[in-house]
Amino acid sequence: MGFGNAINELAGGRNPAALGRRVFREGALADIVGAGDVNIFQVTGGEVMLTMMYGYCTALITGALTTHPMLTPVSNATATDMCAISLTLEAAVEGSILSWDGLITDALEETGVGIGTPFSANTQILVPGTIILRTAVAATVGAIDWILHYIPLDKGAVINAL
Repeated sequence: MGFGNAINELAGGRNPAALGRRVFREGALADIVGAGDVNIFQVTGGEVMLTMMYGYCTALITGALTTHPMLTPVSNATATDMCAISLTLEAAVEGSILSWDGLITDALEETGVGIGTPFSANTQILVPGTIILRTAVAATVGAIDWILHYIPLDKGAVINAL
């Protein structure tokens, strides 16, 4: 058995390299303590394919947090939903995963401690711009780290945490 087949079997038939590059952004209470937009990632240098994005609660979240990610393209500065239905959290414990399946029409969900929903076959093509976290109702306590995976579609295309 070749090395590629061994990795394929370990990953349950899915190539882990297919997720692409990983970018991590450390969260803070300041991200979710007030209603408004917070810049979390920047897409530059060309188009990318987003293969996975999820949040990880690093501290207990209290208050009725209502939030979801959006992309603001450089070309027109009009925010576009990356997932159209906001998540409303009354309380999320440390270790909870916030995720969605990648469909723009679906909801960001708290999927439980240590459990996330993968993008499966649903990827998103992003143009240069800023990925923001739009919060309508603020939390009083808490923090969310954000992790995404992407594949550059243009030479020089990257995503950086802000």
